[in-house]
Amino acid sequence: MEKLHTVGELSKMAGVSIRTLHFYDVNGLLKPRSYTAAGYRLYGREEALRLQQVLFYRELGFSLEGIKLLVDEPGTSLLENLRRQSGLLQDKGKQLEDLQKTIQKTISSLEGKIEMEINEYYQGLSQEKIDYYRSEARRRYGEETVRRSEEMVVKMGKTKMAELQAQGQTIFEKMTKNIPNGPAHRESQELINKWRIWLENFAHYTDEGLLGLAIGYRDDPEFKAFFDKIHPELAAFIADAAGVYFKKST
Repeated sequence: MEKLHTVGELSKMAGVSIRTLHFYDVNGLLKPRSYTAAGYRLYGREEALRLQQVLFYRELGFSLEGIKLLVDEPGTSLLENLRRQSGLLQDKGKQLEDLQKTIQKTISSLEGKIEMEINEYYQGLSQEKIDYYRSEARRRYGEETVRRSEEMVVKMGKTKMAELQAQGQTIFEKMTKNIPNGPAHRESQELINKWRIWLENFAHYTDEGLLGLAIGYRDDPEFKAFFDKIHPELAAFIADAAGVYFKKST
């Protein structure tokens, strides 16, 4: 008889939160096999494999809506999805190799060993994404703001950049834990203020610009895909909390 696992057990094995599994259930991405008499979710091998599919596609940058379409695609078997993912991962592997080379080259540049042109910072990213990111930044914040931001990052140095990345990750993780409290909660508002201060290390924003950035986290597919990897509700939470914060500031 097949052993079934509780939501807590599956959560630990897959490295995702119980809240995420609950979210996947509600949104039809991963339904449990059955429930205990007390109403607790139970998962078997089939559900574990489906979760693997979901997580693989998340790592590849697909939206939750897109993943549901792919794993539920009529006539497409689990093996076909795995072969598709294998091909995508091979392409991703090549891209990651290119990105690693760019990172090492940038480190050497920041250490003063070599010189780099601005366009070299983006080698390994698809040209489509490069154009998208930079054009969106120019559209939202202007050419001069983008130029100053790039200069700030270049002058920062790898140690400072690593510290700031860790700070940002901590802020977003604390925001995730605070989602149940709601966007208007005191701690939520304190975290938005910390986020605002943190962003000043990369560029100088107006209140309107920061609110636009927060809304972009929620509404822009590229931004949302990044935050969905941390928590599927995080992008919307930041947008809502920023809306409360800047309303109070005016």
